[in-house]
Amino acid sequence: MKQRKGFTFIELMIVIAIIIILAAIAIPNYLRLTDRARRARIAGDFSSLATANEAYLVDWGHYPKGSAIADGEFGKGITITEGLKYVQEITGVNATYNASSKTSLVGELGGIEYIKATTIASMYDPFIPDEGYFYSCDADGEHWILYAPTKSGGPYLSRSDMTTDLLETDTPPVPVPQG
Repeated sequence: MKQRKGFTFIELMIVIAIIIILAAIAIPNYLRLTDRARRARIAGDFSSLATANEAYLVDWGHYPKGSAIADGEFGKGITITEGLKYVQEITGVNATYNASSKTSLVGELGGIEYIKATTIASMYDPFIPDEGYFYSCDADGEHWILYAPTKSGGPYLSRSDMTTDLLETDTPPVPVPQG
């Protein structure tokens, strides 16, 4: 009897079936892992911005105000000179309230850098890389919210002055006091 070399068709089919089963287990786990990593990136960025917002509140008695600050998108390489007032206020560059000619509640001259402009410019929405984050504040500067879409048109992940958790909503959130 002759010695055969190679694998039979059945053996190859069994190996392919095993590979398909392993891929069916691994691919969904990988997708969940990347989603968790993206959410962690947003949570970290929002935590840095929340710290800057709270420090701003201590110094000026209000958050960067929506009535004097253009709400909108920032990050994704937007520079300070492109005019987003929120970014200008928390970086101390070309600011309205945090101007070098003004004195804060704690007696410090304005132009205070709560977060570096390069840090802001490096922030982007990891779910939609060509988009930045969004900031909104009520007219009195008492409440703020940061949010980012996870897909074009929502849902949105947000964090506000009322919570440290990331919340998911179907519509863009607004800074309305709860209670």
